[in-house]
Amino acid sequence: MAKKEALSHFQTRLADRLQSMSGSDGVAANWLAVEVAGSGFVLPLGQSGEIFPWIEPHPVPYAKDWFLGVANLRGALCGVVNLSKYLGLQPIDGSLEASKMALQDRRLVGFHPSFELNTVLVVDRLAGLKSRHQMVATGVTNEYKDADGMSWREIDLGLLAQDSEFVNIAQ
Repeated sequence: MAKKEALSHFQTRLADRLQSMSGSDGVAANWLAVEVAGSGFVLPLGQSGEIFPWIEPHPVPYAKDWFLGVANLRGALCGVVNLSKYLGLQPIDGSLEASKMALQDRRLVGFHPSFELNTVLVVDRLAGLKSRHQMVATGVTNEYKDADGMSWREIDLGLLAQDSEFVNIAQ
């Protein structure tokens, strides 16, 4: 019961932040900012789906190492993808204490229902909402820097959902 209340509280806070980001100043949030293996990524809000707390997936035999298995999320069976491994990133700290802390912050981010892809991405931490107006492009590869100097790379979930490597989980 406490987990459901915590999730409800988190979703309410996120909805409030979304509302305030598109409030009186006219600046709307464009991205959900996440951290994966110490790197910053932004996911287009229009392509992102529901955010779930971490749940241990059930392994699937003969799947690629970045496909962690399946999990029952609100009655739907969803594939769970380790985004860090899929992108070829190395975890920043493998200590037991760091992994316990990371487990508390870890979230599962779904795809927008329009993609009809029952898959969630494992992210180490949610880093809030970002607006294009808060970012400065650093090149032609959809990389940005925020006011604090942190680098963020955009992941187009629509392209990811259509990528043959991503949708083929078999080894």
